[in-house]
Amino acid sequence: MTHSQTHRRQSGHDQPSQCFLYAVVVLCLAHGSIGSASSAVGQPSGAMVPTIASDWFRIVEYPQNHLNDFCLFRDQSGLWHAIGIMGTGDAKSELSLFHSTGQSLCRQFTNRQPLFEGLPAWIGQPRSSNTSLRKHAPFVIYHKGEYHMFYRRPNGTNLHVRTRDPLRWPNRVELAFEEQDARDSCVIRVDEMFYHYSCQAMEIDGLWRSCVAVRTSRDLRDWSDAEPAHIDTSHVTDHSRMESPFVAKRPEGYYLFVRNRMFDDPSLTTVYFSQTPGRFPSGNNAWFTELKDVHAPEIVQEQGRYFIARVSGARHANRQAPEQGGWVEVAELVFRSPGSGAEQDGQP
Repeated sequence: MTHSQTHRRQSGHDQPSQCFLYAVVVLCLAHGSIGSASSAVGQPSGAMVPTIASDWFRIVEYPQNHLNDFCLFRDQSGLWHAIGIMGTGDAKSELSLFHSTGQSLCRQFTNRQPLFEGLPAWIGQPRSSNTSLRKHAPFVIYHKGEYHMFYRRPNGTNLHVRTRDPLRWPNRVELAFEEQDARDSCVIRVDEMFYHYSCQAMEIDGLWRSCVAVRTSRDLRDWSDAEPAHIDTSHVTDHSRMESPFVAKRPEGYYLFVRNRMFDDPSLTTVYFSQTPGRFPSGNNAWFTELKDVHAPEIVQEQGRYFIARVSGARHANRQAPEQGGWVEVAELVFRSPGSGAEQDGQP
């Protein structure tokens, strides 16, 4: 298989207060439950089945703003942060990032001052000529005393911001990388290597496909060329219909959660499994399970338990988004042994 390493084509595209009640809500885990969205593969060897195991609890709410792709992380003091896209109804209004903080995932967060209003100042070289004011899909990872944020300036300018205080983010950026259509960062560390995942169209064997791309770095600053970690062969496109990738590392392997825009009603997150972080199953409908009504998933841990977060989205990006306002909600996520029957009978 061959793929191009540069993708700079301009296509014109842009793209409740109680803790959880542990009544199990199973969101589409049975094989074939979504009709045409049904998985084409069986249970991967070694994989557990990620299952939503509680009601959803709203931790962030903005009555007047739509919210979209976001990140959720806990800082070194134990404070949780939700940071993400904020606007007033259309894509052109997404000029700053919302920032909300909370002490626990079962308490409502406090909304703080938005981040990064206006154009940032550049640090170092290289730099981009892209002067768009829009800001999309941040992700934060902590390393060597600093918090590193990666976010996108449409259409494919991916920026890097560093701070020692996650309550104060300077509006100064470095260029991480720039490729047409590259968006929606997720970064994990495996031993001494960082893996950066994003969604973008890539040329595969002469055809442009929706892909999850992966880049590697040892210092979060110098990144390798993009390689395809997952290829969706169901269609040809110069704008990836996959978005919001999140990779969760567990003892048995790696789980890729990715929003698939081929299925907007309901919002569908598909899940792939691999025992290595650089390559996941590819093909037409190559996922092994699905999570329905989950837009832009984030997977986190608190007190030894896993949680999944979702965001309401924007009407121009998610047909299930509210007509006004936005929110972030969390639910407990458990990884169950396949064949246990729990995913069908609703037992936690």
